Amino acid sequence: MSDETIISQLKKSFLFRGLPNEALIELGRKATRRGLAKDEVLMRKGDVGDSLFMISKGWFKIVTEDARGGELVINQTGPGETIGEMALLDRAPRSATAIASSEAEVLELKQDAFYEILNQRPDLALELIRSFSSRLRFSTTYIQKAIEWSQKISAGDYSFIENTLTVSRAEGTDEDKASQLLSAFFQMVRNVKDREDQLKQQVERLILQIDEARRKQEFEEITSTDFYADLKEQAKKLRAQRAAQQDQK
Repeated sequence: MSDETIISQLKKSFLFRGLPNEALIELGRKATRRGLAKDEVLMRKGDVGDSLFMISKGWFKIVTEDARGGELVINQTGPGETIGEMALLDRAPRSATAIASSEAEVLELKQDAFYEILNQRPDLALELIRSFSSRLRFSTTYIQKAIEWSQKISAGDYSFIENTLTVSRAEGTDEDKASQLLSAFFQMVRNVKDREDQLKQQVERLILQIDEARRKQEFEEITSTDFYADLKEQAKKLRAQRAAQQDQK
């Protein structure tokens, strides 16, 4: 990879674009290029975090698992953004899984090389703080939106799902982005509720059918008894007597 290509790719990174060309070239020489196919996993939640990734092409969805093991998308990242730097700083396992949502390309920078550059460029720490601050603001917005929508669902209001607009990956506010990411999850909630409503309707129809069959069975059981036959015969005789009396008048 030429120095010009290295500089061009790294200048797309929000984290490293403030570095001079010489530092970018040195950084690029320490980084490893990696291409990924759509749906390929870049890193998994719980993995040891020994490198960060700078996205030069393509998009990634950042996912975690819900209580049932299903995939829950918590963010999307694209060209110019970095993934995995948090684990380098706190030395904790990866907090989420990153999956390519399109064909993608990243530059991987190992921990030792990252700390070497950080020691040489203290101003890079400020860019890291800005990056974390941006993610924290988004996380706060995401949580607030999730709480707001959960409260609406508890009140039986699902109108916000239909009113959620599709937001371009590169556009929109944090609230727009959070709404778009959460809409898929809450649409799933709506679908579950719709299935529950359908099931309730089916149960109600089944109960009516059972009650109708039971009433029919009870009627047949009553009308087949000797007592009912005698009662019916007596009623017939009584009607005949009344008719005779009317004719005599």
